[in-house]
Amino acid sequence: MKPILPEPELSRPLRVDRIPMGGMEERIVATPEEREALAKRFGLLELSRFEAYLNVDREKGSMLAVTGKVMAEAVQPCVVTLEPVPEKVEDTIDVLFAPAHLIKEDHEGGLTDLGEADPPEPIENGIIDLGELAAQHMAIALNPYPRKEGATLGVLEVKPKDASDDAPTRKPFAVLQGLVKKD
Repeated sequence: MKPILPEPELSRPLRVDRIPMGGMEERIVATPEEREALAKRFGLLELSRFEAYLNVDREKGSMLAVTGKVMAEAVQPCVVTLEPVPEKVEDTIDVLFAPAHLIKEDHEGGLTDLGEADPPEPIENGIIDLGELAAQHMAIALNPYPRKEGATLGVLEVKPKDASDDAPTRKPFAVLQGLVKKD
């Protein structure tokens, strides 16, 4: 039994049987409510813009190719000061989809060759969600460690209270020295 996943904040389901042979273009612009929900999901202070321009084309063997780009304007908290850090995000999308029953799963848990192309994403119940795809690509493109310009981490040197530079160094295993038998 598959786990039940929550509804995506930005859902744009597309039935694959409605995609013409010549492909199609799709433009996604998030509503203010969707942007607010995405900001909450990805830990953003604000998401003032979210757009995606996608091309959906039929490929050989029941596969679909989704290409395009996602653009967003986000504000994240600085990892040092927690002050707002604005960021313009732009990422390209190039993903293959295939019917779920045609995708070979790696049950051995072996290492993946980094030179290999990513396996196709599954087409579930004849639908692909272009909104969720775009949202995931925006999240991956966000700076994982946003830092406000000029923010630095201070260096703190910690010494024990009774430590001084000329005090003898305490050796924690010195007591064991007497337990060693010398022949």
